[in-house]
Amino acid sequence: MMGKLLSSDGRKITIELEEAFNKEYLQLIANGEENFLEVMPLDNRGISAKQNALSHALIADVANWQGESDPTLTKSALKIEYFRRVGIYFKHRKATKSDAKKWIEFLIEFVLSNNVPLPKVYNYLLDENSWFYQCLKYRRCCICMEQADIAHVDAVGMGRNRKKINHSDFRFMALCRCHHTEQHTIGLTEFFKKYRIILVKLNDEERKKLRIGG
Repeated sequence: MMGKLLSSDGRKITIELEEAFNKEYLQLIANGEENFLEVMPLDNRGISAKQNALSHALIADVANWQGESDPTLTKSALKIEYFRRVGIYFKHRKATKSDAKKWIEFLIEFVLSNNVPLPKVYNYLLDENSWFYQCLKYRRCCICMEQADIAHVDAVGMGRNRKKINHSDFRFMALCRCHHTEQHTIGLTEFFKKYRIILVKLNDEERKKLRIGG
C-alpha cells in the first residue's frame, strides 16, 4: 500500500495512505498484540544510467534467446507482461529509481525462471539484491548461472544438529559445484575478495518458499 508523507519529526511520521486500512485485518494480524509497520521511502529521482544500461542489456538478451532480431518488440512484450503482473506500464524515460528497481527485479526473475542465457553476469547485476535472491529461488549460481546448490555461509560445525538449527541465523548464496568447491578451498575471506556477492538472509516464510532448511 502506498502513501504520502505529510510530516516527519524524528521517529514520528504522519502518512496519508491512498486507501484506508482494514481495521478488522489489522486486529487479526496483531493477534492481540501491537501492530507494526515496515516503512520504506521511495526514491523519486530518475532512473540511473546503470539501471538503464542493465535493463536494455537484459532485454537484448531475452530478444536474442527468443530469436527476435528487433529488441524493441521484445521490450514491448515484456512491458505488457509487467503490466499484467503489477498494473503499471513501465517507461524508461519517466521511471524513477524505485520504479526501475522493481522493473529490473521483474527482468531478473524472467531471465532466471526461463533459463535465458546471458553472455556474462553483468557488473550492474551484482549491485542488485534481487539477483542473489532469485539465484537461490531458481538454483542458479550467482557467479556463472550454472545449476547451483544452496551454500550456507555460516557453516554448521561439528556437534550441531542440522535438523535443530535455527536457520534465521544463517546467510545463503547459490553456488554451482565448481564455485562451491572453490569457496571451501580458498576460504570465505579470499572468496569474497575475488567475487562480488550479496549474501541473502531469509526469514521463515522465505526459507519455506525456497525449500531451504527446516
